[in-house]
Amino acid sequence: MATLQNLLPCLCVFLANLVSTVFAKGPAEVPLVSSVSPEQPNFTFARLYDLQVKFYDAFLWPANLEQMAAINSTLLAEDVIGRIDITRNFEGRELNTEYLFGLFAQSAQHPEIITLVGVPVSYEIIHFTANQYITSAAVRLQFNFTSLGLTVPVEIDSWNTYNEAGEITQFDVTFRYWQWLVDHVITASAPKVGATSPEEAITKLGQLVAQGVCSTHQMYCTGGNTQYADFNACLSYLTNATRFGQAYELGRDTLLCRSLHRNMVPYRPEVHCPHIGPAGGGMCGDEMDYPGTVASDIFPVPYKPYGY
Repeated sequence: MATLQNLLPCLCVFLANLVSTVFAKGPAEVPLVSSVSPEQPNFTFARLYDLQVKFYDAFLWPANLEQMAAINSTLLAEDVIGRIDITRNFEGRELNTEYLFGLFAQSAQHPEIITLVGVPVSYEIIHFTANQYITSAAVRLQFNFTSLGLTVPVEIDSWNTYNEAGEITQFDVTFRYWQWLVDHVITASAPKVGATSPEEAITKLGQLVAQGVCSTHQMYCTGGNTQYADFNACLSYLTNATRFGQAYELGRDTLLCRSLHRNMVPYRPEVHCPHIGPAGGGMCGDEMDYPGTVASDIFPVPYKPYGY
C-alpha cells in the first residue's frame, strides 16, 4: 500500500504532462505545416511581394499604356482567368490585357469623354500576405477621374495565383466601398455638369456618358460591327431604354456597363462593339442573378496552400 501511495504523485504528473502535450498539439489530423504542391511553384514571401509590386507598377498611368501596346501582357499567363466583383469574369491574356490595362489607358488618352472610369496614378500596398504561389493584398490607389476633375482614393482587394514564370494565372478582385465611391463621384461631379442634386447629376451624367458611347460607336462600329442605325438611335436607346445602373451593375444591362466597355472598342471593334450594343454581347445583360453569381466557382487552382 505504501508503494502505491508513493507512485500516485508520479502518475498524476505523468497524466498531466500527457494531457498538456495532446491539447498543445491539437487534433492529429490537422497539419501544422502544409506540404508543397507538385503542380504549383513554391515562391518565397519576398518573391511574391515583388510580383505584386511589379503588377501595380505596370497598372499605373502611363505604364499601363505600354502594357496595352504589347497587346498580350507578359505579366499574365496565356490562360489567365480573372473575376472582378462589380463586372464579369474574363478569360485569356488578350482580353485581360485590355480590361486590366487598356480600360484605364483609354480614359487617360481621352479626357474629353465623360466617363466614370478613373485613371490610376499612384498606389500603396496597405495589407499583404502570401504563401507558396498565392498573394492576397489590399491596395489603396489614387484615381484621377480626369473628365470630371476629381482625384479620389480607391481600395482594391485582390487574390492572385502565379505560375513558375511569375505570371498571374488567376485573379479575384473586389473594389471596396464601391457603392460609396460611385455615390461620392456623382455628388462631387454635380457642379461640373450643372446639377444641383445627386438625382439631377445622374440624369445629366447619363446623357453625357451616353454621348461618349455613341460617339465611339459612330467612329469604330461600322460595317458588320454596327449596333445602332445612327448616333441619335444610339443616344435614344441608351438614355430612354436602358437604365443608368447601380454601382454593382457594371456587368449588367445598364448604361454604366456600356460606358465601361466603350473604352475597349478601339482595340478590337469586332469583339467589343457588341458589348455596347442593345443586346450587350454577353457582357452587358441581366442573365446573372445574385445567388448564382455568389455560388459560381470559376477557378481551377485553389486559393489556399496545398494540403489544406
